[in-house]
Amino acid sequence: MFSASTLVPDQLVDCIATGREPTAADLDSVAARMWREVSTHRSAFSWGDLAPLAQDRIVAMRSAVMALQGSAR
Repeated sequence: MFSASTLVPDQLVDCIATGREPTAADLDSVAARMWREVSTHRSAFSWGDLAPLAQDRIVAMRSAVMALQGSAR
């Protein structure tokens, strides 16, 4: 399924609408988009420059997991 709005990532709509688990690529794509959109001065390419254990990357990845999978809490 695809989003009717450019504000909502297609992966988010697809995972929620179909109940499927997100792939690693889905998580990375949504996390990168969240990270970029938090600050307008960030380049779309700078996500790839972040270290795997950078705090910004970890927070963005956790946010993507919550958005795509939800929480059992």
